[in-house]
Amino acid sequence: MFPAASAPPRPWLRHAQRGTVLLLCLALGLQWALLQGIAWTGMFISFAREGSVIEAVEKTFDGQHACELCKKVKKGTQDSNNSSSSTQEDDATKGLHAVLVSPTVLIPPAEEILSFAPLCEVLISRKGMPEPPPPRRGQV
Repeated sequence: MFPAASAPPRPWLRHAQRGTVLLLCLALGLQWALLQGIAWTGMFISFAREGSVIEAVEKTFDGQHACELCKKVKKGTQDSNNSSSSTQEDDATKGLHAVLVSPTVLIPPAEEILSFAPLCEVLISRKGMPEPPPPRRGQV
């Protein structure tokens, strides 16, 4: 009868969502992880051309054969860490830091002791054959 009402297209909403995701990634520092992955891939490919795959993996991740991009990523992450540590931390960050750094004490449960003894008793008592089903009507 009536045509289904559909929401008008909102192309700006899609751009806003993508922009929000991009800003979140930059705030988390994921650009350095992306650049480091690109650097490792390039290093692996170049080292694999020179030798075996195992040697390429070892040279890529040993830290002694860093490429220029790896050095720039390391410097960039250190710079971003230094700038963020120089600013004052808010109370939530201090609280989280205190929780993560403080020693953890594990306290066992006071009265409950978990045991599989009741399960074993049930299994031991059920090791016999099951009872035959009752006779059906009409069959003698």
